[in-house]
Amino acid sequence: MKNNIRITALLTALLLLTVSFAACSGGDNNEGAVSADTSSAAETTAEETTGGYLPDGLGSDIDFGSAKVTILVRTDVYDTEFYVPEESGEVVDDAIFNRNLAVEERMGVVLEYLHTEGDANHSGVLTGAIRNSVLAADGAYDIAAVLSNQLPKLALEGLLLNLNDLPYLDFEKPWWANGLIDELAVGGRLYFASGDASLGVIRDMMCIFFNKQTAEEYALPDLYELVSSGKWTFDLLMKYIKGTYRDLDGDGVRSGTDAYGYAFGDPNQIYGYIEAFDLRIVERDAEGYPSKLVFGSERVTDAHALLIEMTTNNPDFSVDSWNTRPYMDTFREGKILFINGQFKDTSMYREIESFDFGVIPMPKLEESQEEYGTCVRATYSSFCVPKTAKDPDMAAAVLECCASESYRKVSPAYYETALKVKYSRDDESAKVFDLIKESVKFSFGISFGYSFGDPQNSFKGTLMIDYKGWQSFYASWEPSASIKLAQTVETLRSLN
Repeated sequence: MKNNIRITALLTALLLLTVSFAACSGGDNNEGAVSADTSSAAETTAEETTGGYLPDGLGSDIDFGSAKVTILVRTDVYDTEFYVPEESGEVVDDAIFNRNLAVEERMGVVLEYLHTEGDANHSGVLTGAIRNSVLAADGAYDIAAVLSNQLPKLALEGLLLNLNDLPYLDFEKPWWANGLIDELAVGGRLYFASGDASLGVIRDMMCIFFNKQTAEEYALPDLYELVSSGKWTFDLLMKYIKGTYRDLDGDGVRSGTDAYGYAFGDPNQIYGYIEAFDLRIVERDAEGYPSKLVFGSERVTDAHALLIEMTTNNPDFSVDSWNTRPYMDTFREGKILFINGQFKDTSMYREIESFDFGVIPMPKLEESQEEYGTCVRATYSSFCVPKTAKDPDMAAAVLECCASESYRKVSPAYYETALKVKYSRDDESAKVFDLIKESVKFSFGISFGYSFGDPQNSFKGTLMIDYKGWQSFYASWEPSASIKLAQTVETLRSLN
């Protein structure tokens, strides 16, 4: 485990002399502690409210006396979401830097970010560190930011505190992803949450990029108008890509050097259709517990049939293999009409000069579907407070402040400035980014899925091969998954 450079109280004091940033409280800095300055707080609150960003309810009298708050994060997002040593002029990095300064000043703490491996291939390293710390009762970590689909196992082992029992945290505020929290709370207990404190929630929203020049060549209608009118459907997508495949290298083999109508930049993005098509995995009982699997419904079966026809029997579609993923490059070369991706991919496409590209949501299953559905790929961070945190109240206050300051500083810097202005090619795309963000959906069945048969990846896996049908798979998968779901819910009921 690597111990990065701490943001020390002395550094904070020096930087506050030269760096101007908005905060909800002000005053003289005394070794990292902040004295209340009600006039400054009122002034900032008025500015933030006027600017459309709400203040939090933490007030201006919290001071933890320069206590150290240790936050464990994943190495792969450590310097892109959590810690930046100094201002550089890069808008998002500067926002992260100023958020951390604001949290330190407002809470009277010193933030210490530790990082270790914790991506999908090394998730056991970070979760193991938390587990070992709690079992040893050493209080090593006050807060942890973990790959979202890895936290349920720690919650089910009883290693995390119920966030709903802690003060300061206000999950009704806009900096918490309320849809996610509504799905994660079981029996009034909530063991992890996410929102603006994790930039990955925005970066990893799934979408479709399209080549405007190719769309014109195929005489496609105004795609933005289709989206805004609610008529963008999977059937239309399949219609528009029909006949687009071209064997550009003439070798008779479909590969990343050929031209396609539709491709996925990453095989994992296929499960985005679970949310895009509004496919329900579990159903809650009268007490609000997710007690019944409904992933074998007629809607899921029909959707699966459409998708497997696309993935296994459509020459105009292709998806990257697990080991080689050339299609993002193929799109940049102008050889793909539509490509699935995530918001963060705009940074890789912004250098394209040979054509303009646009951004639209993944399509509905049918026009009558009430709204579009956007999936956030499970590579974002969720936050927890380990049971042995030194001061759980302090951890909660810092987590709320970090989320609140991220909402006012980091998310606008990335979403409004970098994504919609720096990376976007047209005004229509900027508006669609809003639509996609507003249509994000979360699911208990996906968040806790690893504990009962992994429905998300099971669905995805059957689409990667010429499978004999969803009902056939579901009949063999459901009995064991239902037992595991019942065990999961019973464990959640029994946790203190």
